[in-house]
Amino acid sequence: MTTNNKLRCVLLVDDDPDDNFLHQIVIKESGMSPKVVVAENGEVAWHYLTDTKKAEFQKPDVIFLDINMPRMNGFEFLSLYKTLAADLRAGTKVVILSTSSHPHDYEKALSIFPEIHYRTKPLTEEMLQTIMNGENKFSKV
Repeated sequence: MTTNNKLRCVLLVDDDPDDNFLHQIVIKESGMSPKVVVAENGEVAWHYLTDTKKAEFQKPDVIFLDINMPRMNGFEFLSLYKTLAADLRAGTKVVILSTSSHPHDYEKALSIFPEIHYRTKPLTEEMLQTIMNGENKFSKV
């Protein structure tokens, strides 16, 4: 898969190591070759995004966010994320990537963060292409 949209950094926020492993492979095979940062829950992701002075910090182009995680779930993370400085959110697409395809979960995410995209696991190259092209925000693809 190739795309005109260059990915520099992807933040995977998910407590499932198998999903993170698979999603890293999909991202690598996309040919976009971004840096991939893995956070095991929303709290770890929040610390990554707010500690911008660390040498390894790179603002993500895309955040893939699971809903059900320990310590800080996806909805709690979204509530905090929307308070982040606008310049740190600018240009970043936030995508709920969950096993849940229940409309209630999408509606809840949308009520917290209206710019949200929502997909069901697993991440595919096709899905990544669609997201990078800015197409449909809600999809079970």
